[in-house]
Amino acid sequence: MPLHMPAPPSGVPETVQSKLRALADDSLFSTTALRLAERDQLGVSTPHQVFTIGLDAIESGAGLDAARPVGWRYLITASGNVIASAEITQAPDGTPQPAQFTEGVFVGATATAVQAARALPQLEKAAFELRLLRIPSLYLMALWLHSPATDLLVPLAPSPIGREGQIVPPAQLFGDLARQARARSTATPHRPDAAEPPTP
Repeated sequence: MPLHMPAPPSGVPETVQSKLRALADDSLFSTTALRLAERDQLGVSTPHQVFTIGLDAIESGAGLDAARPVGWRYLITASGNVIASAEITQAPDGTPQPAQFTEGVFVGATATAVQAARALPQLEKAAFELRLLRIPSLYLMALWLHSPATDLLVPLAPSPIGREGQIVPPAQLFGDLARQARARSTATPHRPDAAEPPTP
């Protein structure tokens, strides 16, 4: 079965597209690949919902049941090559916030992992929805392939627990992350949550 790309809420695709066109028209991109790309070659693909889990939940042994949705992410292509990502969050009233465009190692890692995921033997037996799990406090980003029966996690490079591009059972991944989170907490017992690293 094909890897399922979920449909974002109404207004999200239009917000991403309009922001992309506006920045391209006025040459306002701050990142190199987007700034150098031909406007008419830019495209938007691979929508996936973004989820996150707080450090305290990881320390306490939580798993995917603690993940909460925080927005939507797209891959941006130029002449068919993935060069950036666009992420959009939703305001408390449900309206989409302006998209943020980024480049970097996680962009290429996402494209590579998605391509590999399409060939996984598990997809022959069940339909999986593409999601992204992000834990900024531990610098982890992972593809989350979700189905009603099971979940598969694929850490993106660079990963704090290694195993980049490999399927890791959720229980094992969260066990490794919990050990790291507890080690961080022990080293900095008075760390405020607001001091977490920026979103990768």
